[in-house]
Amino acid sequence: MKGKQLKRLQHRQAGFTLLELLVVITLIATLATAALVAYDGIGDSAQATAASNSTSTADGAIRNYRAVTQKFPDQWDNLVTTAGASPAFLSDRTAARFANWARPVSTSAFSIALNTAMAAVGITEIQERTVATTTAGVEPNLQHNEGATQNNGEAAENEWATVANVAILPTFGDTAIGTGACSVNGTALGTKLDGAAMTALDDGNRQNVINDSLESDQCNLVIALGFGHDAAHSTSNSSVAISTAPTFVSQNINPATTYARYIALFHVGQDGANAGAVDNNIVTGELFTKPRLLAVVDTEGRMIDENIAAQNPN
Repeated sequence: MKGKQLKRLQHRQAGFTLLELLVVITLIATLATAALVAYDGIGDSAQATAASNSTSTADGAIRNYRAVTQKFPDQWDNLVTTAGASPAFLSDRTAARFANWARPVSTSAFSIALNTAMAAVGITEIQERTVATTTAGVEPNLQHNEGATQNNGEAAENEWATVANVAILPTFGDTAIGTGACSVNGTALGTKLDGAAMTALDDGNRQNVINDSLESDQCNLVIALGFGHDAAHSTSNSSVAISTAPTFVSQNINPATTYARYIALFHVGQDGANAGAVDNNIVTGELFTKPRLLAVVDTEGRMIDENIAAQNPN
């Protein structure tokens, strides 16, 4: 009797059959896959949430500083080099969103009017890269800071009046007039930072998405400046000081390898403004006396609404 009970017990403790093991392994694999998919979605949503919060915070802080002090922070990062090239540490996504604008000579009436307008809102100094190469051992977000480059000449703090090239939001005029390419002070705007040509569908619509007052078939001069380390520090003596410049992180932007600051878009002129002629050419009289902050966008050029929508893509 005891022998039969022992055999039954041994049979019960014999373990799983091969079929049972296969079923368990299949279930574990299925659950693991589902968990990974869910985690991946959560990660994307978390990034989008952080981006929308940081965009809103930076935009609000800059506008609050302007409201209290009657000026914007100073010492913004120029997204192009002194010669107009795209720095090596700029993401491809950033280069696809913005273009280089070679300003008219500093002694021209146009440049003098622009300098006066920028100074009227407190923007007098710009952090620039003098070379397109990357300074070894310096974080991408600090590449514009001349102190961080050990004064080797890779970066400089320049007066706005001496800035020869600056990044702008691509724009596109009325294709029924001329060739449809916008000009500033009689000189046609060039290609984007990634070498692509400006187009009505991509760039005209893009400026309209960012701000509905910018029509897709209208020439607008919108300067794009990075809200970096030095811009935040320029507010340190104010009662509404901005403690730090937020960093943007996404699948395409890695602060360890690419520039990852938020970018402010300043509207400085418009074809047809101040009763000017609508002719696809922005002239001196069509500059604003004070630039307007259109929006703060992330390093990929997306505004807050787009980041909010990305929180729940399904």
